[in-house]
Amino acid sequence: MRFIAIETERSGDVIINPDNITSISRSSNQSVMLSLGGYEVVYTKFTDIGSAVDYIQRAPSVSMGGNPTLKGKHIPGGV
Repeated sequence: MRFIAIETERSGDVIINPDNITSISRSSNQSVMLSLGGYEVVYTKFTDIGSAVDYIQRAPSVSMGGNPTLKGKHIPGGV
């Protein structure tokens, strides 16, 4: 399983499994969103969908050993 870091618009950095991304789209306020299935949505700081796809495909993996330092928090329904 691979994890990558994503900088969010609302709550700092989050670590996600890119295999869980079901779609990448724009929200009503033009934010680039990653849908992770169900009602889980990550509002990113990407400026366009192409940049999001490129980053997700090429992002370095994050090691889950120890305690990753994240400033964000889990917000069901959107981060």
